[in-house]
Amino acid sequence: MNADEIPGPSDDTRQPAFSSGELRTPLGPAGPRAVVVVGAGPSGLAAARELERAGHRVTVLEEQETVAGKCRSVRIDGRAYDLGGHICTNRYERTAELMAELDVETERTSRYRVLDAEGRATAQPMAFLRGDAFPRYRALREREFPRIAEPGLAHSARALAAPVTHWLAEHGLQSMAESFGTGYTAAGYGYLDDDVPALYFVKYAEMTGLLSDPPELLGHAGAFTVVGGFDTLWRRVAEELKDVRLGVRVLSVERHTGGVRVHTDSGPVDADDLVLAVPLDRILPLLDATEDERDLAGRIRSNAYHTTLATASGLPENAFYFLDRHTATRDASGHCVSYHHRYPDSDVRTFYSYGRPEDVTARLRDDVAELGGRLEEVHLHRQWAFMPHFGSADLADGVLDRLDALQGRGRTYYVGGLPAFELIECTIAHAQELARRHFPPAGATLTLHQPTEEERPS
Repeated sequence: MNADEIPGPSDDTRQPAFSSGELRTPLGPAGPRAVVVVGAGPSGLAAARELERAGHRVTVLEEQETVAGKCRSVRIDGRAYDLGGHICTNRYERTAELMAELDVETERTSRYRVLDAEGRATAQPMAFLRGDAFPRYRALREREFPRIAEPGLAHSARALAAPVTHWLAEHGLQSMAESFGTGYTAAGYGYLDDDVPALYFVKYAEMTGLLSDPPELLGHAGAFTVVGGFDTLWRRVAEELKDVRLGVRVLSVERHTGGVRVHTDSGPVDADDLVLAVPLDRILPLLDATEDERDLAGRIRSNAYHTTLATASGLPENAFYFLDRHTATRDASGHCVSYHHRYPDSDVRTFYSYGRPEDVTARLRDDVAELGGRLEEVHLHRQWAFMPHFGSADLADGVLDRLDALQGRGRTYYVGGLPAFELIECTIAHAQELARRHFPPAGATLTLHQPTEEERPS
């Protein structure tokens, strides 16, 4: 089902929606839908909340024993440490709205610093914002990808499909990489080489909030996070939902014209529609997949990204540090690319790396020692299949348009980092918009678009 259709009782009876100013024919009131959401990370919970608020019946299935997905937090000595996404910029308007509605307390995040090869801490270089490159970038954005800040990626994918190094060179924007590349790599999005399409780097740069002048959010002029751990937000979202089932393993999924049946290790769950908040390549073995779904899943790439929570003394303190020596090339894979020291009176830090688990574990001690510190105790290690994405050739061929066209087909919808980009704000916004577009409020009057004279075929 494409983006301008309304879900109906079956694939054959779904009717096109309308936009403002179009002719409409009433179809009658929409009834509540029964929807099963697979995955209780930010995108799944945001979609479930939006659906319930519209009057639909939602069941959320999560394999883990807790919610939050890649926004998990753990507690050590009474303090919260975030393992994945947790930093919000002043572009995170949907996230801030959610925090305000659920009365979640926020605080300013740690400052950012770059550690050079000699271990000296400096501020991030921002020459891109001060030179003539930035005005040229803004003109290019307006001309070729004006919707880049909107939810989703498909609207800007073809314009930004080129490999990032080629795209930057073509437009004389190398200073953009100098200003944002270290943070991009340190955050898990990959190295700025020919394997990364410009789309993802530009989306990241836009979401830093440094390329525009949005207002303060929740009283914070800059970046902010959640007091007591970022999973606090997602636990509160889950608590207000009616049916969230944790520790449930999906065994298989069957889809037919009358609905969907999700088989789990605790019994089947029947629904009208299915929302997949897990990457398509991960759910594929359990799905009665179509040829299109199998083809798309085979094109998905992701980064082997790691979070290690450890006690380490003697390191620079009180900041989120990007390690310049290890972010410039993927030849440094396995080495620590960044670490976060959040609490001034604690030596516990979160370290971030790429590569194979055995390399990350082996090299962390040496990386800490090179910075003048000592690794004392590793509390836990978590590996993520981070940033599901497509390559340049696939983007140029319209792969994200193909994924968008699958929304609703087989009563299935896709949310998360693949169609939205692997940032909290992006996944929330995309999930909310998808729910609003495809699931009208229960009791609302459905309407059928009648083509105008100009739209009728000659």
